[in-house]
Amino acid sequence: MSRILIGRLGKPYALSGGIRFRTEGEVGLLEHLDRVWIEGKGYRSIEGVEEVGGDLILYLAGVTNRTLAEELVGLAVYADEAALPPLEEGVYYYFQLVGRRVFVRGEAFGEVAEVRDTGAQDVLVIRKGLREYLVPLQAPYVEVRADGIHVDPIPGLLEE
Repeated sequence: MSRILIGRLGKPYALSGGIRFRTEGEVGLLEHLDRVWIEGKGYRSIEGVEEVGGDLILYLAGVTNRTLAEELVGLAVYADEAALPPLEEGVYYYFQLVGRRVFVRGEAFGEVAEVRDTGAQDVLVIRKGLREYLVPLQAPYVEVRADGIHVDPIPGLLEE
């Protein structure tokens, strides 16, 4: 079974065991999951998710007070790939883009090393040899196809 990193646990929230959740790309997944796998702790059922002041607060089974929540700060949170909700045609999870080949004007260029959520937009980190290039995923010159990601860049975007 494959697990996908979906975020990290942040600081505790209030006194009842809530803990801030920092997403690592896959926004909105927690509402669709029954359980998550916590780094070094195993599976925990999700008892609740709420948004408070722009923060996502996660409530996990067995985490009933602030002291228990403090023990989880900084730990990675994973979801089973099979538990992820299906996406509509042409929409991808970040992990599905990592490792894909990148073509520039039809020629092999590099591969996607990671996808970053910068807040305003998602950015592809494209690795070519030792160099990395940042390309906005939503740009009109970026197209995800079955054989890879095709980029027809604006001048200067991929130049050294």
